[in-house]
This record gives sequence, structure tokens and C-alpha cells, in this order.
Amino acid sequence: MHEENKSLRTADGQRRPEFGMRGLVKSIKGHASGRGIPEALEIVLQNDDGSVIEARMPRPNGIEVAARLIPLSIEFIDFGECPICLEPKPNSREHVPPHSIGGNVMTLTCERCNNEFGSRYEPHLQTWYEGSMGRVRISGGDVKGRRNAGEYLLRVTPDDEVVLLPFGRSDPAVEDIIRSGQFEVTYPNPDGKAAHLAAVKTAYLAACLIMREIPRTPHSDAIRAELLAARDRDRAESYELSSLLKSIQMSRSEAEPVLGEICLTSLSLQDGSISYAISFNRVFAVDWPLDPIRVEVCESLPNDTQATFD
Repeated sequence: MHEENKSLRTADGQRRPEFGMRGLVKSIKGHASGRGIPEALEIVLQNDDGSVIEARMPRPNGIEVAARLIPLSIEFIDFGECPICLEPKPNSREHVPPHSIGGNVMTLTCERCNNEFGSRYEPHLQTWYEGSMGRVRISGGDVKGRRNAGEYLLRVTPDDEVVLLPFGRSDPAVEDIIRSGQFEVTYPNPDGKAAHLAAVKTAYLAACLIMREIPRTPHSDAIRAELLAARDRDRAESYELSSLLKSIQMSRSEAEPVLGEICLTSLSLQDGSISYAISFNRVFAVDWPLDPIRVEVCESLPNDTQATFD
């Protein structure tokens, strides 16, 4: 994550959210409903004072497009070489999408590719997918120093007011700091570039599975070169996404999550043209990364199934 931190401050005389409120969870969608479905997708809280708070995942921003889901026949494939670096006889079980967001073991990669992407980039894709804030620290009140506040899920009310739901371990002093009414919250900036790299890697592997081969074209060679450069980059080295990686966009849907689903989507763009993307869990999609597109359509979904991506 970036070194720069963001902060949320309260100040006397200004309208501020209520922190540290206690109450009951009246209903929740997404809680313990299976790996890959964001926790607290929708939640209704009843506070001790009788007030009710409804919150949900923030709505996607951007241009809304209609997406027709095209069912595919996708099975586990051992390509005999790592699809990313082409090392022969890979032996590391690879989840597509990542295990943390609901993926199943779909192929084999080499240990280095699996471990480097899994530890360096995929956690940032998970943070984006779940709408969470990690490594939150808080200071204020009569408590000295900044204290670990754990992680928070960021949700919004129907009026777009922010609701922060804590989960995970935190310092016992955090509650005292919050109840003081004067405090500062800091958290690392989300690393969108790392999330984007993980999304491209996920889409590349899915495309290989859909096509049932590791393509050897100038375009696929360029994608692999970008992924290898990311794998081998020094962890302290700053970087920018190349124009090729930026051209492979990721988007999000408000559709009901379908755990483990991988589909090709036909996107109807505003100019009347059609483009293709790969949908994961029906929650997010990544532009088709390879050239050409060769798929085998199955009958596991109705042909008129629709989703909307931003």
C-alpha cells in the first residue's frame, strides 16, 4: 500500500457521524454465506436508542452498460507448463479467481508465480472486492499514541452516508478513544494499481481456461511479459501501469453474487459496438485480455441472463 495516509477527523461545531454506537443486527445479507460473497453486503442495524441504520456496499461509479452473460464450459486444466512464465511441470494449485474472493482450483502454476501474485497483488484485489479498509489506526482522547483499530468494512446508507463496520482484532483502548468524541482515524491508501494487476492476471488465466490453451501470439506474449515484470519487481520499487495493462479495464456489478461463477459477458457499449469481458461471481468483470476469442458455449445459464456493470 502507499505510504501516504488518509485521515478522518471530527471537529467541534461540525456535523459528524456517530461512532461507537451499540445495538443489534436485525438482518444481514452476505454474512457467513460463503467465501467469495462480500460480508455485510446489506445490513440493518437497530441502535440502543431505537433508531435503525440500513447500509450496503457502495454503488459502482461510472458508465452503466448492459451485459449479456454467455455460459461456458470451464474445467480444470493442467497445461503442462505455467501459463504465466511457461515453466514446465508446474505443481502449485491456482485458484481462478483468487481463493479469497471465491475462486476454485482451476489450473497449475509454478510456485513463484502463485506465491508472488498471491502475497503482493491479490490481497489488494480482495480489499477492493470486499470494500474494506485495512490497518486502521486511531488516536485521540486521553489515550497516548495511535492504536490499532483493525479493519473496517465501508458501507453506505440510502442517503450515501458512510457506515464503518469493524471486524478483526483491535486494541482495547480503541473504544475509549472513540467515546471521547475527539479523535483521528488514519488508514493506508488503497493500492488500485496492485488490484488492477491481480485482476489482469486473473482474467488472463480465465481466458486461457476458456480457450483451453496458452496462446502464442504477440499480444499474449506482451501480456505475459507485463505479468512477469510485476512478479519480479522489487517490492520497494514504485511503478506505473503500462498502457497495455490500463487498456484492460475492470468493472463492478450490483448483481446478486453467484459464488464461483465464471462467464463471458457481451457488453453493449454506448456507441453501439460490442466488447467482451470475463465476469467473476457476477460481481466484477475484466475486459477480455487476449486475441483472438475462441469459446465453447454450454447450456448452464439461460441465454437471456442479464447483468449490469459500471
